[in-house]
Amino acid sequence: MSDFKPLTVPHSPHRNDAEKQKLVERLRNDVYLHRVMKTQGIPEEELVRHAFLFERYLNALEPCRGCKSLKDCRQKQKGYHMGIRYDVILQETVEACPYETERLKGESQMERYLVCDFGAALRQVRFEKIKLEGETSDYLNTVGKLASCCDEHKGVFLYGNMGTGKTYLAACAANRIAENGGSAAFIHYPSFCDRIAATAYTGEYRREADQCRAADILVIDDIGAEEVTDRNRMVLLSILDARMQKEKMTWFTGNGDLRTLQSHLRTTHTGDSVSAADRIIERIKTFAEPVYLDGNDRRKLYEAE
Repeated sequence: MSDFKPLTVPHSPHRNDAEKQKLVERLRNDVYLHRVMKTQGIPEEELVRHAFLFERYLNALEPCRGCKSLKDCRQKQKGYHMGIRYDVILQETVEACPYETERLKGESQMERYLVCDFGAALRQVRFEKIKLEGETSDYLNTVGKLASCCDEHKGVFLYGNMGTGKTYLAACAANRIAENGGSAAFIHYPSFCDRIAATAYTGEYRREADQCRAADILVIDDIGAEEVTDRNRMVLLSILDARMQKEKMTWFTGNGDLRTLQSHLRTTHTGDSVSAADRIIERIKTFAEPVYLDGNDRRKLYEAE
């Protein structure tokens, strides 16, 4: 928001008193302006004194008529329009529209993220905003189950085919926790493993691992798509151990089920390690309920949100 400034516009030399009187009468009959003046306690005499200012205010709102979303905004500054405020004197403001206000509120939870690997498109996603029309009963039940697990602080291992919306739904859970004041960490697991490899000698990855241990909710996205190494298995196991001991909610997304993941985790370029993989799977089973997400590719649907 910009700073407030008093409205001081001189009487228009091109409009006589008769025109001003007609304008005042028209403004008095404007339902929207009447509601604004009543809400802000603006005296009637201000309408007479600053008729041309109120006219300019209504004209500034004209592009907002019929607007249904922020992407349809026709204002010069997207999401903002001229406003008025009365506090002994009449003041001009720049106000966020309801859609922009909602967007700003929706992004405020990002301050609660300790680690975040998703982009701007997922900052606004919420369970309650998902368009469920035309979806199957299985999908409706799955969304309801996931929302309940989130509210009950239960872990989830969400798996299914590519494009079915696993990352989207996991982001809904993380955003809900963050929006309600909890801390969140959301890591794209293959990228996280790359960061471990890149900073193995400096140990910089340890700070991020600590944040993953501490967050109220941790989402480990796309597990099973990474290159398995002894080091990233060790780091993952330490994170899971810490979260299990503190009963922290942990969500996973992956294309394969737990058996597929177990097979994947057993093999590195240096050879097989059944015990290391099995210990990870045992911990996932302990605090994350497997949930299968069926259906068609929903990426285009989510992109339209």
